[in-house]
Amino acid sequence: MKVFLLDADVIIWCAKNNKLNALFKSKKIKIPNIIYEQVRYIVDPLTKEKKTIQFQKYIREDSLEIIDNPITDEINKIRNTCIRCPVLAEIHPGEIECIALLRQNTDYGFCTGDRTAMIFLGFWHLSEQAVSLEKLVGRIRNLRDNFTKEYMKKYLKEGSELWIKYG
Repeated sequence: MKVFLLDADVIIWCAKNNKLNALFKSKKIKIPNIIYEQVRYIVDPLTKEKKTIQFQKYIREDSLEIIDNPITDEINKIRNTCIRCPVLAEIHPGEIECIALLRQNTDYGFCTGDRTAMIFLGFWHLSEQAVSLEKLVGRIRNLRDNFTKEYMKKYLKEGSELWIKYG
């Protein structure tokens, strides 16, 4: 079974839209601890109430694994890319950890809705490992554009083009 890494935005959107079961169903998901810490709680924008995302069920079912990814030369190499290519400077540390894991494990896929992360994936020639939320869980009503296959395809291509200029 393929392993999928998730970005925080994917988990938060699924939690807010009651799609966590669809996200974790019949999949092996891993998230770096840095992302887990980001998404353990979500805040309701209207009530400002802090809600806990219940991950224990998925951990018990072996659908979810929280992983520690220590700072490595690979992560430092990826961070240095931001110096060469300013467009990539908005990448988050959790996304960098996921990209480092992708580079070490070709059987991993990464699901994100973050434009900069998608560009980064294209830049590092990891487009084959990029997975949209739409592809991961199927067509969902009211899915935001940034989670669609077409959106991802557009920004993966932009990243590939940036490689020509800055790679």
